[in-house]
Amino acid sequence: MGQPAAKLSVSVPSALAAAVRRRVGARGLSGFVARAIAHELEREQLGSFLAELEQELGPVSRSALAGARKAWPKR
Repeated sequence: MGQPAAKLSVSVPSALAAAVRRRVGARGLSGFVARAIAHELEREQLGSFLAELEQELGPVSRSALAGARKAWPKR
């Protein structure tokens, strides 16, 4: 059984709303929004963690960044 749901009311630009509805349909909107919110919260948490690491260990070296960019090029 899933978690209890909370109803939210949000406003988004009309073009964005239309694009999401085209993509997921009327019935898929809640799930899509829930996943988007969870994804953004994870990104913020990761950003905070990286800031803590940088404060504790110092900034990442240019050579380490270059190595990471080479290993994981943009797609």
